[in-house]
Amino acid sequence: MRSKSQSSLLIILITLLLACSPARQEVAHKKPNVLMIIIDDLRPELNCYGANHIKSPNIDRLSSEGIQFNQAHVQQAICMASRASILTGVRPEKRGIYTGESVTKLLPEVLSINNFFKQEGYNIAAVGKVYHHGEDTQNQFGNDYIVPTSSWTGRGYVSQESIDKIKLNTTHNRGPAYEAANVHDTLYKDGINTLNAIRKLDEFQQSDQPFFMAVGLTKPHLPFVAPQKYWDMYPPESIDLTDLKERPKNTSEHTIRFNGELTNYYGIPAKYTDIDDSTALILRRAYYACVSYADAQVGLLMDKLDQLGIRDETIIVLWGDHGFKLGDYDSWCKWSNMYLDTHIPLIVSAPKLKRGIINTSPTEAINIYPTLAELAGLKKPNHLEGNSLAPYLNNPSLHQEDTIFTIWPHNRWNYDKTIMGFSAKTTRFNYTEWVKLSTGEVVERELYDHENDHQETFNVIGDIQYADDIQRMAYQVEKLKANTDHDHAFKNLR
Repeated sequence: MRSKSQSSLLIILITLLLACSPARQEVAHKKPNVLMIIIDDLRPELNCYGANHIKSPNIDRLSSEGIQFNQAHVQQAICMASRASILTGVRPEKRGIYTGESVTKLLPEVLSINNFFKQEGYNIAAVGKVYHHGEDTQNQFGNDYIVPTSSWTGRGYVSQESIDKIKLNTTHNRGPAYEAANVHDTLYKDGINTLNAIRKLDEFQQSDQPFFMAVGLTKPHLPFVAPQKYWDMYPPESIDLTDLKERPKNTSEHTIRFNGELTNYYGIPAKYTDIDDSTALILRRAYYACVSYADAQVGLLMDKLDQLGIRDETIIVLWGDHGFKLGDYDSWCKWSNMYLDTHIPLIVSAPKLKRGIINTSPTEAINIYPTLAELAGLKKPNHLEGNSLAPYLNNPSLHQEDTIFTIWPHNRWNYDKTIMGFSAKTTRFNYTEWVKLSTGEVVERELYDHENDHQETFNVIGDIQYADDIQRMAYQVEKLKANTDHDHAFKNLR
């Protein structure tokens, strides 16, 4: 028979062995969850970014719980290429990404961020617009993509009045550019997708594995459709026109587009310059309503993490896929290298990091992938072209005067006609060379000095006082041009 002391010693040994068992170690060292929130066409006109007229309490709350990057930019101001670049970690001047073709065609062998986390043992899921193309959604997520039950028609309309107008638009088969309906949030796309994401979080909670979930909110992308209660947050008399009405001076036809996506909607003139002030005011109000609608969905996701008790185990990153013009420069939408089009909101909140920090270092959206890999304690894939933002997260006072790069191609589907805008941006300058891609000829140049002209209203490229700055920025652009892939299979798409 064992003595009492022997029995006690045996119990202690068993307890130690159990504590060191693989199962216990796995629970103790479980990797953090990742919630990626992607918001379409969201410019950083938010309360937490200083826009007091915008009601964005939930994004503001996220900002107060993390680090907000005030100088974040995408690499190309269009949904398709921007998302492809961010989610694969490859710059859009590579592999023909700038053309906007699907990741499936462009980069079939590249390890995307969702598949990287899946490979690392994460449960993954996605709802809403994550990749732009449907074939990418299917190929990237398969059964891990949650398809909503549609309660809308066309591009998101729920009122019969709007639906009827689709038939009247014989050119583009699109309804009106905006809609307000007195319906529940879940009657529109973002509401039902958020509800599905919340249900999936409940399911994930039953697993011992960490999760990677991507939630793509489509608003405030056109058409600007949202429940009436969000329109009511912005009475008509509270809406102002932009004070940036004129196109930048001393520029060319390459700088700003004269028409585009908005003009495809019912009742909108064929040229941006023909949109009258009364219509512009409605459109701006509609955009703001959609921002607040998207913000409400962000709040529901954050509340669910709190309810499940996993907020402190979850990395949240919120980003916009590019900026947006709301009548600025007498233009609308995106598609340029101007600050308004490339500038995005970017907020990162992660366990054990300081909160409520504002970082003003120039930051590229392509850094999101390597940042999440490092925060999750994972070795980043070798193909990533961005840099982790972890140093900024761990040392919020750190400021580095990096140069960041953006591109914009005119005639992007026809290589022989493509005029590529190569831009290098710093805190002070935005320098662009417009280059005929097939020959390398520089056809126009632009320089904007934010220190004296933060709204980019005048191209100072011919001012002799900037000669040294131009030379330095041109050197940066040469590196971008030299790294551009010209030999790809997508030169003659249209």
